[in-house]
Amino acid sequence: MNQQKGSIFSRVAMPLVIVAIVVYLICSAWMGVRNPYQFTVAYTDTMETSVQTSGWVVRTEQTVVGREGMVQLKREEGEKVGKGQEIAVVYQDESYVENQEELLKTRNDLSALQYATFDQSPSGVVLDDQMLSAMTGLRTSSSSGNYSGLSEQAETYRKLVLRREYLVSSEATAAMTQAAGTLQEKYRQLQAGQTGATSVIAQASGLFSSHVDGYESLLNPSMLVGLGPKDLEAFSKLTPKADANSLGKLVGNSEWHYAITVPGEVITRFSVGDNVDVFFDSLSLTLPMQVDTVGEVQGGQAVIVLRSTQNDSKAEDLRQESGRVIFYSSEGIRVPKEALRISEKGERGVYVVVSQKAKFRPTKILAEDETSYLVKAAPTHEEDSRVLKAGDEIVLAAEELYDGKVVR
Repeated sequence: MNQQKGSIFSRVAMPLVIVAIVVYLICSAWMGVRNPYQFTVAYTDTMETSVQTSGWVVRTEQTVVGREGMVQLKREEGEKVGKGQEIAVVYQDESYVENQEELLKTRNDLSALQYATFDQSPSGVVLDDQMLSAMTGLRTSSSSGNYSGLSEQAETYRKLVLRREYLVSSEATAAMTQAAGTLQEKYRQLQAGQTGATSVIAQASGLFSSHVDGYESLLNPSMLVGLGPKDLEAFSKLTPKADANSLGKLVGNSEWHYAITVPGEVITRFSVGDNVDVFFDSLSLTLPMQVDTVGEVQGGQAVIVLRSTQNDSKAEDLRQESGRVIFYSSEGIRVPKEALRISEKGERGVYVVVSQKAKFRPTKILAEDETSYLVKAAPTHEEDSRVLKAGDEIVLAAEELYDGKVVR
């Protein structure tokens, strides 16, 4: 009996469900025909005029060469080094490194004790003020995350604390005097055993970089004069050789060049002295540069040499690079071209949906591509509330529109 009822229900209900679905689809299609308006959401975007390119970064560089052994670098990446200054120390074996570390620690300890026991070192109110200043400096550096001079600040504070203890405690006075004599002798012995170490001295001034690719001696800015497309292509055929004992390089100055090949049809976009932005693919970064020279078109291509005088550590290791030169970049609100209209008052802009009605928003075109405009709001006066904003719903339909027309 129950099985018979279920069968009857299936035979009656299933056709009703199918009919309901068909009716819904017909109604949806009918509503789509009756409602001619289409919509999209405005959003902030960027448009740029640029040209894809590739080329070589060239700068004045000098390779720093040491010798076989254990190397202790004395310079940080991007640190400025003067001619004649020490760049590194090369030791014959590990024992010399350990000796150097102990020598440095002994020297620091001896310096602190000598300061504390020196008659002319500060005392009284002057000492208190210096201790407070040193303590404040330590707290400021640590809280701000600036650790570059933290070790020197800590060493200064230690000297002042030892000086205070030396002045207020007779036992400390005797102990420090004795310790200073002991450290002086230890330091002398360590210096006597400091053999087998070779200092690497800078032969010219520059910024230190540990990255060496072998092109340092093959490429230099003088090669960029009169450079043609085939000459630049020949850079790829050079055979770079890096010395096995290379410790790094010194970048001669902050000026560097980017020599690129561009299609001949875009050559008119470049003028000597113009400022452009260059996006480097390997850095995912845009850097400002200036057009230095514009070459002649040869075989449908020309060489452009761009120049930068900014000391940017991110660019120190660039060499053969691809990217794009950006002539113009603008940020605004992207809208489809079919959304732009002329209002009944002769204003150019778009209609947006406000409370199911169309409301006009005047705009100014900043840039365009094949399908869209990049615009910004262009109210006619300060009190004009007709301001287009990112997130507004824009009417796309081609039917006649006017302020206040119901579109939903």
